[in-house]
Amino acid sequence: MILKSKAIVIKSFSYSDTSLISRLLLDGGEKTTVMIKGAKSIKSNKTALFQSMNFIKMDYYYRENRDIQTFKEGSLISSFPHLKNNFETMKYGLCIIDIIDKALPKEYKDSQMFKIAYKCLRLIDDKKNCKIIFIFFLLSFSHYNGYTINQPPFNELKLDEALNLFILDDYDNIMQTIEKNDLDELIKKILFFIQSHILEIKNVKSLKFVN
Repeated sequence: MILKSKAIVIKSFSYSDTSLISRLLLDGGEKTTVMIKGAKSIKSNKTALFQSMNFIKMDYYYRENRDIQTFKEGSLISSFPHLKNNFETMKYGLCIIDIIDKALPKEYKDSQMFKIAYKCLRLIDDKKNCKIIFIFFLLSFSHYNGYTINQPPFNELKLDEALNLFILDDYDNIMQTIEKNDLDELIKKILFFIQSHILEIKNVKSLKFVN
């Protein structure tokens, strides 16, 4: 059957002389893999569509017992161009995508995680403070995987409330809660907490750029 979905492109790589394989985070929260036949054809724009961190919509052929689904058609919603313009912002975007790829279980399915990942990429693309956005991604990632951090400075604003502000785009209150802290040190402390509970985080090689 044919399914429709919005998705964030995690990673794409070549398959045969003409095709691509792409891993995606779907708007339902599940990770999936699709084959894009003919993507490397001169007349095709599919290679550009399936660049990492692109936000797309697509139709694909779904078969329940297949590990790799087949792409039918799709279009770009956003490539987050400002995020990709410099290394400082791009490294945080790549870390978000890499954590989803390497540290979320294969069978994971939570639409809230998709919403948070999309929101983080969009806010970085909107030139908000990428370190604060990354902190909230880490807090969300840990929280929705069963490990809630309730330590300073978050005891001033309960984490559930902080995440709600983040989801609702109440960025000014987020800034007031976080910006008075040493953001680099805060990232290190949060990552240390996550690494002690979610062992798969050690597979996220891109974290060496921010930690």
